[in-house]
Amino acid sequence: MVLAALAALSSATSIGPASAQPGTGTEAGAIVSSRVLAEAELIPEAAEGYRLVYRTTGQNGEPAVSGGTIYVPSGTPPADGWPVVSWAHGTSGMTQGCAPTLNGGMADTFDETPQLSSYLAQGYAVEATDYIGLGAPGTYEYLAGRAAGHAVLDIVRAGHALDAALSKSFVAAGHSIGGQSALAAAQMWPSYAAELDLRGTVAYAPTSNVEDVIAALGRPGTPALPSLDGLHARLVMILAGLDHARPDVRVTDYVSPHGQRVLAIARAGEECLGALEAAVAGQPVGLLFSAPLADPPLMAALRDYLSVPTTGHHRPVLLLQGAADKVQPLPTTVLLHQQLQRGGADSRLVLHPAADHFTLLPTAASDTQTFLAGVLPAH
Repeated sequence: MVLAALAALSSATSIGPASAQPGTGTEAGAIVSSRVLAEAELIPEAAEGYRLVYRTTGQNGEPAVSGGTIYVPSGTPPADGWPVVSWAHGTSGMTQGCAPTLNGGMADTFDETPQLSSYLAQGYAVEATDYIGLGAPGTYEYLAGRAAGHAVLDIVRAGHALDAALSKSFVAAGHSIGGQSALAAAQMWPSYAAELDLRGTVAYAPTSNVEDVIAALGRPGTPALPSLDGLHARLVMILAGLDHARPDVRVTDYVSPHGQRVLAIARAGEECLGALEAAVAGQPVGLLFSAPLADPPLMAALRDYLSVPTTGHHRPVLLLQGAADKVQPLPTTVLLHQQLQRGGADSRLVLHPAADHFTLLPTAASDTQTFLAGVLPAH
């Protein structure tokens, strides 16, 4: 997103990870409520499933809850339980009820259901978090890395507590913002959920290296950027999330009266993404701002909030990227791969020349299947 956004612009004019242990009923991974899915609620290749609310940990270490949905494949589980893909979804909205598993699998305009069904067909249980605030009470903080990563890990704890046939062995996987979430989960795993057995991470076009573009675009006078799919609305969602997670940096001091109105639309979440996208369509990005975001304290808070951790990865990472992606363009993921390798990660990057942000998932199916079979065989 960084290079593409800067190009479009020029052509147009720590709070540390929390520590938690399951087991008391009030700790991370404990189940608040659960029910068996009705047959009509199951996705293709799922033999059974569960809807649950479970305890997790927010961005700043505070107790929280998340919703989630678990799908179980058909057949007899292996002796050590069903291997798990802990799935982190893409952008879907800002308010409770906007999780893809509550909306026919839809993340924005993309149906994630075939992706989840493909994991089930290979013999993996799928545990799909909603993140905090999208499927249970709470405030969603868009792209808050630690909050989302905690939810990815804690649904594995909750799944095993709910059904012992669901293994503690898992791969973290996600698309777009979910790729960022999966990478955050993998990096926090040793300190936050070491009793789980993480085997690897799959990140499809993960959101990364967006801080500089936010600084460049976040100022009065920035024009409309029609060539970048959905960037304007997502910038508003980032500001709303950062404002909630870090009130100390006073995000709203940088936002114009127009920007305040748009933030209110994002927080209200009408039509999940629809009302926000309509509100910013065709509008100059600079109308959001009364002052530039490129202020050192604010930028430090932003980096702490959403940067992908590139050190401390102890399991293999597979990055998948389409060269035709306009949402998270190729150079950002190439840079992420280099950063991960410099940080000591066993990172592999696979490029698909014709794939865009959404066609990447089916296009990369064989890469994913090979990786999963190598790190966590299903049979």
